[in-house]
Amino acid sequence: MDSIDFTDSSSRTPSLDNELLSAFVAVVDNNGFTAAANQLHKTQSTISLRIRTLEERLGTRLLQRTSRQLALTQDGETFLVYARRLLQLQREALSVLGHGDHDGIIRFGLPENYAEAWLPALLGRFAERHPRIRPHIHCRMSSELIESLEAGELDLVLTIQHKSQRHGVSMGHEEVVWAAHRDYRVDPNTPLALALFPDHCPYRERALEALARLGRQWSLEYTTQSPTGLRVAVNQGKAVTVTDRRAMPENWRILDEADGFPALPPAELTVRQSPSFQHPAGDTLVDLLREQLLSDSSLHDDAQPFDGLPQMDI
Repeated sequence: MDSIDFTDSSSRTPSLDNELLSAFVAVVDNNGFTAAANQLHKTQSTISLRIRTLEERLGTRLLQRTSRQLALTQDGETFLVYARRLLQLQREALSVLGHGDHDGIIRFGLPENYAEAWLPALLGRFAERHPRIRPHIHCRMSSELIESLEAGELDLVLTIQHKSQRHGVSMGHEEVVWAAHRDYRVDPNTPLALALFPDHCPYRERALEALARLGRQWSLEYTTQSPTGLRVAVNQGKAVTVTDRRAMPENWRILDEADGFPALPPAELTVRQSPSFQHPAGDTLVDLLREQLLSDSSLHDDAQPFDGLPQMDI
């Protein structure tokens, strides 16, 4: 691979300003120019110009573009690491110099079940570190949160994903289990009554795929987007659901292979931040989420340990 030439024809180090770096990271994270433009509230032509300017200043191609595909070149893969670091260093520098706590808003999205469990303590600790920043909380399903982030409507999101994500900060894995009220009795001769979240919920997709492979008949009896509504349905003792083990109420029990339920693969918790949100408060919130996850895991002796919490996915 040819090395990146960081000097121009006059032997001067090229200028790598924030707008160019943010545009490059946004295009990669959104896998396209249109979504990156929406996230950064710019036109697609502006984003294209910034990428072209960045490539000209570096003297190398960063992206391979065709009518249907966008991919990083080898130099692009290398430079992406440094682009993320430079943006991170800028946020840290602003924080150290006292420019990080002007009045402002951070738009934070997360699934409702995590909001119920964590938000009171999390927001209290956040306010101690950034008293002049007002969090606006958005509780939605993970797929909707990602769409809102890519549309520029949110600054930071915590999501639950099926597979490891190339983008964002991995916060570890959640154990996904079949669960029912402790009084529920399995009847293998009748269709399985289910209580699940709506379409596009990762847990719902996992459950239905597992039942299809097993050949088990089922009936979707309850559909709700609210964790509270789901608990009400399951607490009647007649339906089964899928949940992360961490959030399972005390009056529920896990249904395992001995009960005729196949093991489910774990889900991944991931935090994604908009490249246009350059504020140290975002890094603080990520750190507090990580601390909350570690603390929450330590409260349960049988909790699945989190597998490596990186400082930043760069």
